[in-house]
Amino acid sequence: MTLQHFKQLYPGSSFPTLVENTAGEPWILKMRGAGNGPLSLLSEFIANRVAAQLGWPVPDVNWIRIPDNYPWIFGTDEFDDIVQKSYGWNLGIQYIPDSQQIVSSDIESISEDFLNILYTLDLFFMNVDRTAKACNLLRDGMGRFWIIDHGFLMLFQPVTKLGTTLFSTHIFHILFPGRLFQYDRRLHDAALFEAAIRQIPEQILADSGWTQSRLIETVLLRMTQL
Repeated sequence: MTLQHFKQLYPGSSFPTLVENTAGEPWILKMRGAGNGPLSLLSEFIANRVAAQLGWPVPDVNWIRIPDNYPWIFGTDEFDDIVQKSYGWNLGIQYIPDSQQIVSSDIESISEDFLNILYTLDLFFMNVDRTAKACNLLRDGMGRFWIIDHGFLMLFQPVTKLGTTLFSTHIFHILFPGRLFQYDRRLHDAALFEAAIRQIPEQILADSGWTQSRLIETVLLRMTQL
């Protein structure tokens, strides 16, 4: 997909931006030149694409290209600098209209099935970025909950703890320690991961320091540890 125009700028370290593609579809754009860079986009794409294909409550994702020398029409000098660093492929995240971030006290109102999925995703990918201060969960206008923000996953960081099978180092996670949850092994579908990884543009792989084969090996190894 190719970017048509920026619509609205949201706050955040990755400058998530509401955009339209050339088909007129709204997406939340996370740019390669912001935040944690291309590795963040790679992480989010894999986690969201695989979970979305399982029908789990995450926004789907796709790649959106910012053409070279794209003219932006609003923002700041900092935003302009990020756009110029992001020509090429960036991550589009499904737009969830009328959604709001929830707070940790809302967790008790969420279904057990949802929490089991949340537990599974965060345990598998070693997500340490879901705390009481930032749950990274949304409630949309229909009252449905969504799991968002998979840009910082220890599984894909340069130095990972692949032997970790419990959240022993994740003491601030909103689900741990505490109740026991059911791990959903439907996530252990190698074909889903391989299909997602093969959809990552070479530009993102190269800038992140990964290859398709190494990503697949890392994921398959993780499956043997849980």
